[in-house]
Amino acid sequence: MKVAVYEGVKSIRLQERPDPKPTPGEVIIKIKYCGICGTDVHAYLHEGLLQPGLVLGHENVGTIAEIGKGVEGWKIGERVVAGPPGLCGECYYCKHGYPTLCETGFSRTNGLAPGHDGGMAEYMRVREPKTMLHRIPDEISFEDAVLLDTIAVGLRGILKSKFQLGDNAVVVGAGAIGLGTIQWLKLGGARHITVLQPSPRKRELALKFGADVALNPLEEGDALEGKIKALYGGIGADIVFECAGTPQAVKTALSVVRGAGQVLLLGVSGEETPLVEAMLVQREAEIKASLAYGEDEIRLCLDFLAQRRFNTEGMLSDIISLDDIVEKGFERLASTKGLVKVVVAP
Repeated sequence: MKVAVYEGVKSIRLQERPDPKPTPGEVIIKIKYCGICGTDVHAYLHEGLLQPGLVLGHENVGTIAEIGKGVEGWKIGERVVAGPPGLCGECYYCKHGYPTLCETGFSRTNGLAPGHDGGMAEYMRVREPKTMLHRIPDEISFEDAVLLDTIAVGLRGILKSKFQLGDNAVVVGAGAIGLGTIQWLKLGGARHITVLQPSPRKRELALKFGADVALNPLEEGDALEGKIKALYGGIGADIVFECAGTPQAVKTALSVVRGAGQVLLLGVSGEETPLVEAMLVQREAEIKASLAYGEDEIRLCLDFLAQRRFNTEGMLSDIISLDDIVEKGFERLASTKGLVKVVVAP
């Protein structure tokens, strides 16, 4: 089979490898689509995030091709989404209700950890089918199902936050996670939502998905903070969701949240973010972070998608072949700001 192997910064090579065969307890998935995540792009551009030699791809959907001995409850041909990370169920975090912090969860996740190749390939081995596979209802297309990873990240962020019915919210960044967050906020009863996003296409989608105002922070410049505060009684937003994953986005989020408000970090950046402690202390503002998602969020997302209560139109920017993964995938995502989600069809 053909696979896309990460070899380091700006280096992804296509290889031919034998089709995987399941050992006891494993399942082999024939990949339909694999999304290119922001984490993948970050690893493509910067050292240290992923190890060379890994087949990329952790946003995977497909059908069950083979089932190893001892695996129960699955049938050949069933449509599945492969995620969330494979929690162990035994460590401190699993036992205390923090499954996304499982001590070995990400070290067993396809497309992120050595020995657990991802879905940028024709077939993928799943070593933890009990916790990592979920059936895709008939009402949900593969095109919608491949967006589950980013949709679920936004949902968990809101569930972990202080967000309440009637809050005024700001979402910084309208990529796939930001657009999902906007919809969950709208469904949860936000009074008013402002989105900050430079890309005109993404601002358009943000308004379509329920934002009341969409601003370009680069054009607003120094006037941005005052404009946001003027929208919300002169004090700022009750809660701000940082979905861009840049130091500037974090600084912007802190500047527009009200006193005693909350900034929820969903974006991921490997860069240092200078913070002025007085910005937090003098206003008793809170910063909280949310990582990935769990089984509860996946099941809720599947229900909302099946019931047509969540809109995905416009979130899937392109479907490309494995042969085009560098030029039309990683290089384009790194340079083109208007793309939301590009997926690979091996």
